[in-house]
This record gives sequence, C-alpha cells and structure tokens, in this order.
Amino acid sequence: MDLFFVLVLGLLFGGYLVLDGFDIGSGMLVRPLGRTEWERRAMITAFGPFLLANEVWLVATGGVLFGAFPLLEKEMLGELRALVWPLLVVWMVRDVAVWSRSRLPGVRWRGWWDVVLAVSSTVFAAGWGMLIANLLVRFGGGGADFPVYGWFSLLWAVTMVAVFAGHGAVFLTTRLPQVLAAAVAVTARRVLPAGAGLLTVATVVTVVAGVLPQRTGALVPAALAGLVASAAPLAARALLDKGRSGPALAMTAGAVVGPLLVLATTGADSVRTAAADMASLSALGGITAVVLPVVMIGQVYLWWVFRHRVDDRSVVFF
Repeated sequence: MDLFFVLVLGLLFGGYLVLDGFDIGSGMLVRPLGRTEWERRAMITAFGPFLLANEVWLVATGGVLFGAFPLLEKEMLGELRALVWPLLVVWMVRDVAVWSRSRLPGVRWRGWWDVVLAVSSTVFAAGWGMLIANLLVRFGGGGADFPVYGWFSLLWAVTMVAVFAGHGAVFLTTRLPQVLAAAVAVTARRVLPAGAGLLTVATVVTVVAGVLPQRTGALVPAALAGLVASAAPLAARALLDKGRSGPALAMTAGAVVGPLLVLATTGADSVRTAAADMASLSALGGITAVVLPVVMIGQVYLWWVFRHRVDDRSVVFF
C-alpha cells in the first residue's frame, strides 16, 4: 500500500509540474513577448481555461503528501519552511496578478499586473527548482549538508526557469493564433537548447558532485533519467521546425518531469519509510480511488473542450 501511494504522489506531483508548468512558463513570457495589449491578452486567454484546474493537482499532491506521508510534514513545513512558505506566497501573488490585470481597463493598471505576472512566474519557477534540489539532497541520499539557498539550489533554480520557459513557449505555439504562434516559436527555438544544456549540467552535478552518495546503485538510472529528459527539449525544437507543436509539447513535458524521475530513482525508498500506518493508508486509498480518476477525466475533458487555437470567439476567463 505504501508503494501505491508513492506512485500516486509521483503521478500527482509530476502532473502538476507538467500542467501548471506551462501556465508558469506562459506567465513568464507574457511581458517579454507581448508587445501589445492584444498579444498579452491572447497569451493569458491561451492558458486561462487551464489555470485553476491545473492547480487542483497541487492541492491533491498536498493532500496525499500530508495524509499518506505525515512524517514528511516536518520535513516540508519544518526544515524547508524557509523555502516552502515563500513559494506559497509567490504562488498567491502570481494568481492575484492573473485575476487582477483585467479588472480595470487602464493601460498602466494592466501593464503593472503583467509585469507582476512575469516576475512572479519566474520566481515561482525558480522556487520549484530550489525545492527539487532540496528534495534531491534530503531524499536522494545526500543528507541535509547543503544549505536551502546554496549553490546547488541556485543551479536547479536557473535550470527550471529555462525548462519552464521552453515548456510555456511551446504550449503557446499550440494555442495562439498562427501569426502570433509563429513569433513565439522563434523564442521557443532559442530557449529550448538552453534548457537542455542546463538540465544536462544539473543532472551531471547531481550525480557526480556527491549529492547522492548513499544511493550508488541508483546513480546510473538517475543519470540516464536525467540525460534522457535533457534531450527532450532538443527533440521538441526539432519537432517545432517541422510544425508539429503538439508532439513538441509532449517532449517539453518530459523535460519538466525529468528532475522528478531522478528523484524517484534515488529517493522512493526514503519516501516509503515516511508512510502512515496501514489502517490510515487503507482508509485514504478508498478516497484516492474515487478522486484520482475524477481529476484525470476532468483534465482530459478540459483539454478536449479547449483544444482549438485562441480567436475572437474564445472565452476570456481572466
């Protein structure tokens, strides 16, 4: 039962990183790429229908984490509170920016919130990179010798900013009108190789620099998982060159979950040891068996409804 919940936790967390990852990446690009109000409005309309549904995955991840793995609560809200609490604040600021930017028609009002959206999304991406770095250190076998905001965290922060930016750019090419999508694709082709390079460096450093010293048997699988994920942005770029933005988005999704796969190959056993007792897991298992399919079906239905590109008839959610 504990292994089942490790898999559920990984599925939910990975699903969140992929789904809200393109919201984060799109938000990062709203101000740099949106030269006019119409372009910025189109970008927000592109990811707007998915925003709240994608965040459900993070809420569900938190529910499983604290329900099935209560011993991790001390780790997440205790030892990592200097990182987790600011991350939650930035999350709220990002959402406030999305909700507020169209409440008033003024150019300065909207311009201000667009800047807040771009900055908070970038910081949010960096925060996820730092959290991933600290999870690698603590659950991958390295102990707690690395400071929360140390060089290793900063390396993963920069890496995930580039990875999320590429993921968001590719997503926008699938949803924006063709003319605007073509312009965004140019940026995507520039960002994706940077994401691939940084992900390669971060993976090699994670494996070679002694971050995972107690999991020697898992070092090769961890390295392979990270390097395969590092190749995904390059594959996405090649697919974009052929005009295949949908498959390219699948590739960038693989890059986003790459660090989680590295963590899974080295830290799954550590997470299992923090699981709740069997009675609690059994009770939570019944709820999970009902809720998880509903969340997944709802997500598939949402994608089906909003599978078309943004146009003048598109619903504006924010």
